[in-house]
This record gives sequence, C-alpha cells and structure tokens, in this order.
Amino acid sequence: MESALNGKHFVLGITGSIAAYKAATLIRLLVKRGAEVQVVITPAGKEFITPITLSALTSKPVVSEFFSGRDGSWHSHVALGQWADAMIVAPCTASTLGKMASGVADNMLVTTYFSMKAPVFIAPAMDLDMFRHPVTQRNLQYLQGIGNIIIEPAEGELASKLVGKGRMEEPENIVQVLEEYFSRQQDLSKKKVLITAGPTHERIDPVRFIGNDSTGKMGFALAEECAARGADVTLIAGPVSLKTENPAIHRIDVTSAQEMYEAAMENFPKSDAAILCAAVADFTPQITADRKIKRKGPMTIELVPTKDIAASLGEIKRPDQKMVGFALETNDEEANAQSKLQKKNLDFIVLNSLQDAGAGFGHDTNKVTIIDHQGSQAFPLKSKKGVARDIIDRLAKVLVLLMLLVLPVRQASAQELKPTVSVNASKIQGTDKDVFQSLETALQEFMDNMSWTNYRFADNERINCYFSFVVNEYDQSSGKMDCELTVQSNRPVYNSSYNSPVFSFRDENCSFNYTEQDRIEFTETNISSNLTAILAFYSYLIIGMDFDTMSLKGGTDILQTAMNICNNSQSLGSGWRSFDSNQNRYSIINDYLNGSLESFRQLQYDYHRKGLDDMVQNAERGRGTITKSLELLQQTKKTKSTSILPSLFTEIKRDELVNIYSKGLAKEKESVAELLSDINPSLSEDWNQIKSSK
Repeated sequence: MESALNGKHFVLGITGSIAAYKAATLIRLLVKRGAEVQVVITPAGKEFITPITLSALTSKPVVSEFFSGRDGSWHSHVALGQWADAMIVAPCTASTLGKMASGVADNMLVTTYFSMKAPVFIAPAMDLDMFRHPVTQRNLQYLQGIGNIIIEPAEGELASKLVGKGRMEEPENIVQVLEEYFSRQQDLSKKKVLITAGPTHERIDPVRFIGNDSTGKMGFALAEECAARGADVTLIAGPVSLKTENPAIHRIDVTSAQEMYEAAMENFPKSDAAILCAAVADFTPQITADRKIKRKGPMTIELVPTKDIAASLGEIKRPDQKMVGFALETNDEEANAQSKLQKKNLDFIVLNSLQDAGAGFGHDTNKVTIIDHQGSQAFPLKSKKGVARDIIDRLAKVLVLLMLLVLPVRQASAQELKPTVSVNASKIQGTDKDVFQSLETALQEFMDNMSWTNYRFADNERINCYFSFVVNEYDQSSGKMDCELTVQSNRPVYNSSYNSPVFSFRDENCSFNYTEQDRIEFTETNISSNLTAILAFYSYLIIGMDFDTMSLKGGTDILQTAMNICNNSQSLGSGWRSFDSNQNRYSIINDYLNGSLESFRQLQYDYHRKGLDDMVQNAERGRGTITKSLELLQQTKKTKSTSILPSLFTEIKRDELVNIYSKGLAKEKESVAELLSDINPSLSEDWNQIKSSK
C-alpha cells in the first residue's frame, strides 16, 4: 500500500540537542516513503550533527542562516512556509520552545515556523527537570492551544544519566504519527457534510435585531477541516465577517433562523453527515416593524419560538446519516447535553461551557467534551482549529464504522433486502413443473444479489420481505404466465424481538413471459420486462417505506425511483396506469407521494418510530402516541376518500392494533375502535374485539 507521505514536502527543524543524531534516521524513513525533506537547523544544532550528513540524506542544501553569502542572496522563510505540507521540529529544545511560544524569531528555524502555513509537529527533547518545569509545560500547552501538534517525549535514560520523561520520541514513531495524520487527510473523501455556523439575527425593525455573540469561528474551522480531509462541504453561515479558504466549501449565507432552517432542510437529505454548530436564536419577534421604532417609553416585544433545526433534521435522518450537535451551557452542562443528544436524535454532541475560560463565543480557543451514547471524552483548551480536528476525527470514525458494519453484506448478498421468493404452480395441471422451479430459483438468486440503492445495511438491519407468486394460467408455447403476487415486508421494533408489518399487498395483475433460458436482470434506464419492473417497483417501495418509518420522509428519493419505474412501465401491462384501478401499483405510489396526503407519511414515522419503538420502554406513552398517529390516518381518508392507503394500513396492522389496545383503558379502547371503524368499516368485527377485550 502506498504511504500517505508519498509526495509530501516536509521542513525538518533541528535544534541543539544530543537527540539531533536521530534526525538522520527520521530523514531516511521519510525519504524512503517518497517524501521530500528540507532541513532547517539552528547554529547550535550543527554542533551535534553536520550539515554535510543532512544534505547527503536529503539531496538538498541545508538551511541554517538567513544569508548564504555576502552577495545579497538569502533564504526565504516565507517560501519554505508555502512549500511545505508540514513542519517537524525534532528535536525541539526548551530554548526553541520558548522562542516559538514568545515570538522571538532570532534564527532561521523560528522565523520559518512563524511563516508556516502547514501543520507543525513538535517533538521535545530535554532533561526531565527541564521538561517538567512549569515554564516549559506552559509553553507546550500554549503551542498546542494554537494548533501545533505535540509528539510527547518518551521515558528512558537521558543524557544526564537520569531516567525519566524527556527523550525525543523515536523516529519510527514520529513517522507513524505523520502517517496517521496524512492518512486522515482524505478520510472524508466522497462524503457530503452539511455544517451550520454563526449566529442568526431576528429582526425587530430595519435597524435592530435579536442576536448573540457567536462569531462563527468554530463552524468555519470545522468546514475547513472537513474540506481539507476530502469532504464536499455545504456551509450554511449566519451573518459573520469570516471568509472561507477551501474551494470545496459551498457557502450559503443566511440571516434569520427561518432562513437557516429552510437551507438545512433542503440540503440535509443529500448529505452524509450534518454538524449543527450555529448558535440559532430560540425566539423571534412575532411582528417585525417595517420602519424604525421610535423611543416613546416602555415597550413590549412579543416573541415566538423559532423552528428547532437539530430536532427537525433528527426526525428526517436516515439510518445512513450521522448528526453532530453542539451545546453551549452555563449550568448543569452534561445533563443538558445528554438530554439534547437523546431528544434530537444525534450521534454525538459537543459540549462547551461558559464557565471555562477561553471557551465559547469570541475566542480563538475552545474547550470541549464530546458526549455520545456510550460515554464522554473531555479535551483540554485548544485552538478552534485543533478542536475541529478532534471533532472531525470522531465523525470520521463514526462514518468509517458505519462502512465496516455493512462491508460483509456487500460481499455476500443484497444490501437492503433479505428476500424470500416462492412460486406456487399448484393450479396448473398437465405441464412440466420444472419451469416453475427454475423461475423460483432464478428470482431468488436475482433478489439475493440485487443492490437497489447506494445505502449499505448491516446483515441484521436488512429488511425482511416476501414475494409470493401464485400462477393462475400458463402458456407453455409462449412462456406467458398470469399470476397473483403477494408482497410483504416488516421492520424490527427497537430493542425488541418483535417485527412489525409495514407493507402487504396482493397484486392481481402480474403477467409476464418467462422461459428457462431467460436471464433475469434489471436496468432502470431500459425497462423492457414486466417481471423485473414489478420486482424493482416493490423493492424500492419497501425500502422507501421502511426509511419513512425510521425518519420523517426519509425514503423520498427511493420512493421517487419507484414512481419513475411506474411511469416508465405504462406499456408493459396492467397495474401501472391510473385508469387500471384505484387499487393497483400506480395508485399506491401516486397516493403515497401525493403532497396533499402528507399526513399518511407523517403517520408512518409517528406510529413506528415514536410509537412502537417507545412502547418497549413505556407502554402507555407509546400507545398514546400511536392513538394520536391514527388520527392522521383518519385525516388521510378525509382528504382523499378513494385512496387505498388507509384501508391497506389497517388491514396490515389489524392484529397488531388489536393486541396493542388489549391492555388499554376502556374509554381509550372505545375511542380507538370508533376511529378505526370510521377508517375501515369492513373490519368492524376486529375493532369490536378492541372494545370487548379485558
């Protein structure tokens, strides 16, 4: 595997330490990995290792002085700062540390450090008492706080013959640190990250607003870090004066909380991750004056809550998306952050407290604690660039873990579905039954190996589904089969062994041609087989509906693909067109995506994610949520009385609903039974069971 250091440019700073001899090994290791190394050495450093040795190893003249002669030529520290991908100061003495921390640029090495645009790695080397001295520790903390990367010294025998911490880390370990750092530089390649940053301004009148002290520095640092690591970044920025540097950052400027909400909701569905760093106003004036309000004594401004962006995105988050939140707190910090983590469906949250000096608004530094569902990790005060690196390290690990969880599935079988296919030809007499067995085998193999989307599922997350064909007529000469197809799917209830039915439909218009020589395949851009069109349609429908149960409208893009298949299959047979029936493939997907029937899609999410999943923890609360969600089903029927969706839902959920309300209160049972009877009176006997259950 090619080294992450291949082609990289390093400035190696060498100072006056006995550990300077290790620089030769460090150079050799870097060059061996394909890197270019330019040495900058202090005058004292040349007492420990000769420039001739270093030049021979790097194939470059060693830079030590500002001027190389008295002919006017000089070494440009600015040019070195622009050339380098990183600077390594190894070994770094206490003296050089002090100069770097206090701004004493009296030699070429320190001057180059102050001109460096790239990251700087510092490997201290000194006696243990010098290393432990409070001034040295202060300098190290300061340099780390402004973004330098400290490679901690090792413990061992020192030049003084004392044993303790102060030995410069071994060259092999320094190279490993560099490898890991530069390996991370593309760990977000091909990922799309949405970031919100800065404050929002809520207008009172044309010249006044409600706002906060956020500068946007943290959010912009996160955007730059993500872009540097290969991500395609969408940065939604409130009113700030900052500029972006990386061209991979697409910036959307907004002013108000409503504008930020709309931009976030529009861009999140096409993102792999969202980092919600903005300090969004919690309230906005109910009325904004169109003219400057004059001073006329006391006045009252009525405020109304703004939309909660994090909570709204959490509701539509798909299983393959990750969300990071921020919590700036003044009291009960961890408890408040934990609450936000749960309520807003975040993967982890970054807590910073105004109680910590140097943290919060307006500073170039920050001190954070990252909290996830397993625990928390506190970090020391750092530059916001350093904090951004820590946060994105965590995000990258979460995204990589997601990929690792699903990798075996990609190699084994279908990514999204765990299908079972059966073909029942018992109605067909007097013909060779091998063709039906061949069809069943071919269909099972096709479904097992088909990948419908770019989303990846772990094996235990794949959607259980069933495709059951009953052959009613068969023409042996042409291979034409007229079938009924029953399609079913279910989803697991969170933290439970129970699987809830999500979709079940008997398609009575399933006709196609098949011979044992036919190869079953599907191409969305060239649909010519009614059989594979039907399989593809229901597969996308199942996946999209399952995503809708996990996040509000989470399956929109997948369901739209099902709609496209329906539109492109109009000539293949019945069931694809609006005039065929009001209970066919077309009516299901058309009603499901009908903007006026959004209540049904809200029902899918509320019933499953908010209701069923919650029942495991709190049966009464979960049942109450389900009751409320059924009102959305009633609303759907009122909006379009001819829609198949309400009756289809109640037929699928009949047994489940009877079981859920068997433990309810009498008044609740009666109310629900009446509501369900109104939605689907054909199942009144079942709904009466709810009322009579004890």
